[in-house]
Amino acid sequence: MSLIDRLSQQFSRFPGIGARQARRFVYFLLSADQAFADDLVRNIKRAREEVAQCSVCFRYFEMQNAKHQLCVLCGDESRDCSILLVVEKDADLEVVHKSGVYNGGYFVLNGRLPLSGEGKTLVRLPELRLRLEKEASRGLKEIVFALSANPEGDYTVLELKKALAPLVQKNNIFFSTLGRGLSTGTELEYSDEDTIKSALENRH
Repeated sequence: MSLIDRLSQQFSRFPGIGARQARRFVYFLLSADQAFADDLVRNIKRAREEVAQCSVCFRYFEMQNAKHQLCVLCGDESRDCSILLVVEKDADLEVVHKSGVYNGGYFVLNGRLPLSGEGKTLVRLPELRLRLEKEASRGLKEIVFALSANPEGDYTVLELKKALAPLVQKNNIFFSTLGRGLSTGTELEYSDEDTIKSALENRH
């Protein structure tokens, strides 16, 4: 396998990137000036060294003055601890946070459960259960599932509700999901501020 083939194969592992687009990435890098290529390599190395995963919500964050692997959102005591928003991935968390319409806690689930039933270990169910146990003592009252509006998203919510039901009932916590605003098949990261606001206000 040639070097170009190996690079193309690596790029094709990126989410949403097919073989043809991966190939275009390689040829773009080869035609780019050396300064750009050097800067890209340097930033990738820095990201691996300076970006950590929050021990509470599991989002990635830069470790500038961070203590105990805690991101700035989870370290902000002014946030509403009575509500927890569960999202699939970091990009979903970012779009909700940037909208400025939500001030509670977050939890990054790390994907959805496939309808085939395989791959369940990839979703952070044990970590979510532990988070709920801790947050219940701090006044947690509501868990909002902000997952993609598609069959896998719906299935994931259903399975999580089943798994968490005993803990939720014990602590008088209730579930909700995003309401009107998200169209069927929509992923949260592609939604605008007004859509997110509407979906949160009309959660059920």
